[in-house]
Amino acid sequence: MKDIRLSDLDLLSINIFVNLYENRSATLVAHKLNIPAPKISRCLKHTREILGNELFVRKKYGLIPNEFASEVYPIAKELMECATKLQKLYCTSDNGLIRHFEIAAPDLISYPFPKILLSAIKDAGKSVSFNISRWNKHSIDNIISGEVDLGLCCSKELDNLRRSDESLIALRLKKLNKLFLICHNQHPLLKEEITLESIASYPFINSNMGYSELELSPLQEYCQSQNIHLETEINLTGLTGLFEYLRSSQSVTLLPYSTIFNVINNIPDLHACRLSEVESERLYRQVRTPSLYLVYRNNDKTPEHQWLSSEIQDLIELTLH
Repeated sequence: MKDIRLSDLDLLSINIFVNLYENRSATLVAHKLNIPAPKISRCLKHTREILGNELFVRKKYGLIPNEFASEVYPIAKELMECATKLQKLYCTSDNGLIRHFEIAAPDLISYPFPKILLSAIKDAGKSVSFNISRWNKHSIDNIISGEVDLGLCCSKELDNLRRSDESLIALRLKKLNKLFLICHNQHPLLKEEITLESIASYPFINSNMGYSELELSPLQEYCQSQNIHLETEINLTGLTGLFEYLRSSQSVTLLPYSTIFNVINNIPDLHACRLSEVESERLYRQVRTPSLYLVYRNNDKTPEHQWLSSEIQDLIELTLH
């Protein structure tokens, strides 16, 4: 492998590599970073040429990183974290003209955000930039420490957050009282009457998208309360892993985000449908309805922060129904 010059490997290509490694899908990365798919391909090709390695193998279910990519990933991830901190330091300094925000959100919430939010920033003439990362078990601590400015989450831990930590605001945005079934498009369940009981007769994936990783999903709670056997096959936190698993198994999952339809349109072999109101109401008569929260530090009251918080609330109202 030839020597690598830092001037040859740009930060955008590194960022695309990191996101491809984490999401395994060029389509998802293009939406997440608001970059045209051809540019994603060009940057990946550039990175492959610089590193002298293919990095990913294209399979039916997405881009699978090879052993060398797995060695490169933690280094590239650290580079991007350092770049983000440097950008934030500059943007929040007295000399910075742009206020940068780090936002943490579940994949299915952040999926439609970049294009809409960038357009809103441009239309409002705001000097604001942002980066969206996936919500995880460390996000609350990262908000408290200041590494993340705004978070979107539906964890039940947030129901009483203000009582336990006065430094944080947990603003309830919307009740997530609708459920969406996702499975393989040839799944036998689609030929049956879809009820809570028929769903529970198949292996279930707890996707944890926006919940704390240790929390049960509403269906798991419901089955426990009604003494219904439910085989939970696996817990998954990312879209790509979830899709890969669903496409190759008889498993099913339920998600509370209507934005799943925007994603499924770009993913072959998968089917999404909304659970009937009758079944959703049956479930939520026994289980507390989850809510989506906007979380941020109590001491950040700058005009840019207030504007962005308000804009995110409007986006949630627009994209989730």
